[in-house]
Amino acid sequence: MKYTLSILIIFLIISCSTTLKTDSELLAKDKVDLAESLQSYKVTTYKFGKIMLRASVATDTISPEYQAFTSDFKNISKLIFNIGEKGTEELSVLDYISIYHDYKKMEDYIAETDEDIFPTLAEVFTLRYDDAKLAKQPFAKGSEKEYSQNIEHSILSAIVLLSKNLGKEVSLYECSKTKPDLFPDTELKTLLLYYRGFLYFEKGFYYLSEDEYSRNISWLNAHPDVEFPDIKSLFKMVDLDNKQTHIAFRAMNHLFRGFDRLTMDRDIDKKRALEDFEQFLKDSKEVGIDNEMIWAVETYMYLQNNEKEKAIASLTKLKSSKLLSTKDKKSIEESVAYLKNRESGELLNGVYDKFFLGKIASKYMLSILAEVDWEKVLKENDVPHTTEMFETIEKFQDFMATMDSYTSEDKLKEVGKEAGNELKSQGKNLWKKANELIE
Repeated sequence: MKYTLSILIIFLIISCSTTLKTDSELLAKDKVDLAESLQSYKVTTYKFGKIMLRASVATDTISPEYQAFTSDFKNISKLIFNIGEKGTEELSVLDYISIYHDYKKMEDYIAETDEDIFPTLAEVFTLRYDDAKLAKQPFAKGSEKEYSQNIEHSILSAIVLLSKNLGKEVSLYECSKTKPDLFPDTELKTLLLYYRGFLYFEKGFYYLSEDEYSRNISWLNAHPDVEFPDIKSLFKMVDLDNKQTHIAFRAMNHLFRGFDRLTMDRDIDKKRALEDFEQFLKDSKEVGIDNEMIWAVETYMYLQNNEKEKAIASLTKLKSSKLLSTKDKKSIEESVAYLKNRESGELLNGVYDKFFLGKIASKYMLSILAEVDWEKVLKENDVPHTTEMFETIEKFQDFMATMDSYTSEDKLKEVGKEAGNELKSQGKNLWKKANELIE
């Protein structure tokens, strides 16, 4: 009886693990996984800084929980965001310990609180830097506020992606806060959908990414006449007319949706990936585009079709790309040598896998984004207080990096041993805070 029961349990486990889930179930799982991934220390400390800033001008009670921390919010905000020319060097070790102690006290509240209940960043900068007449205007509410902070999340998501101390994790958080459907049917909406898809792809949320690209492809097909000046500039399509730009940008959406599907587990996803790649190549060649992504996908498709000589030709062109590292180029050389010595039926054994293909795609997109001068773009679009916004981001990056270095367990112990005199001069309260953190 026990033996039969064991066999039955094993059979049920295997059966459950191999059950193919639907598209909607897999998308729902990605949404849950995304929410969990955003409960990280880096994201929470970033939210901590943004809430400090946004709450610093709040006049409403917001909530009883907020009221309990009001004085802490305002004091820490003043300390962090009023740093002078010396930057974070003006804060002492004890300042960092005090801030970190207060952060730990509020950590659960920060993690659970939606920052969008507070005034927008634009309103914060208006109160700090504009004249008294502007400062007396009431805070935005309803759809006006929702649209304004949606723009802010979108801008910050792009700005912090390549920053030294924030990066993809924080960019993903900002991106998750955006709501593309709130934007009118303009170039901005399609760019945001594309960008969200790319970030989800980068972090391994392939079903979320696929959904963004599918929505974007549908939108592009439904809006063929929308002008795309920024897309032309961003993706170096200045020689294309608007119709060709539409085709080329739609092709880029098919490309990354293909990468998503190629990385999925089901056979149907692999089939869909090949369809996307075929559409990408067709559209790209129609408008005369010839770059790394063309060569990379061509290689994959030629290998799928056992076209050895064509695959070698595309790999040879790909090897010339400035995007690839020395290691990548050596891998391509090995792949070419491998192909030359294999019969057609064995071409896909261990050469040029989907992960290498995705790696090239990521490098391509990041190289494009790295060339964008976001501060210049925002100024050209008359975004108020752009300079102050970038200065604040820079200060907060430095603040986060320094706080990380000062609040490790080893550093707290070091402070306890080496900073006794300073601690005594500051009073027993800071000494107590340091010891509480160690414990």
